[in-house]
Amino acid sequence: MTDGEQGQYFAQRPTVPSEPVAIEVKVRGRRLRFMTDRGVFSYGRADPGSRLLAEQMRLPDEGEFLDWGCAWGLVGVVAASARPRLRVTLVDINERACELARENLRRNAVEGEVLCGDAAEALGERQFDLIASNPPISAGRAAVLALFGHAARALRPAGSFWMVAATKKGAKTLARELEARFVRVEQTAMRGGYRVYRADEPIDREADDRDQ
Repeated sequence: MTDGEQGQYFAQRPTVPSEPVAIEVKVRGRRLRFMTDRGVFSYGRADPGSRLLAEQMRLPDEGEFLDWGCAWGLVGVVAASARPRLRVTLVDINERACELARENLRRNAVEGEVLCGDAAEALGERQFDLIASNPPISAGRAAVLALFGHAARALRPAGSFWMVAATKKGAKTLARELEARFVRVEQTAMRGGYRVYRADEPIDREADDRDQ
């Protein structure tokens, strides 16, 4: 994969040719089927970080769940499959990713809503009980910190934000950034070079201007 193709993940309309590939993934004791495609993160395989996040996040039985930066929908589909009473939303700026996420919800016979576009604009003032994300580190620090700030504001009072990041790509540094936005941040898992963090109790901040 070239740097140019990786940049397609964050484009609204990827220009690389479509070459769909079907895969099967066993997560949380369930065997799930997915379509993947070029120009969308984690082509042809389950990203190990996203898979670890999907396995480790502590899902409520019901409420509002958000898969932020869903790509082809692994985390959101796992949540919908594991907790049928959850109201699952998936969001991504990449139109090809959104099409795949909708297809993968159908393939696995689970319910969910897919929003396509800039997440902050698409979500508006909606609130969630759990937000899960494999943040777009390759898109740059400003994009990741903006995600953290909006996620903190989009959580309900008792909600939690779950993040996975590669240790070699600054996971511990990102955890410190979470500590500037949440009262409690804990590392819940570490495997295969990835770390999963849970953040609770957003700190009230009027703006994230310093993140821009």
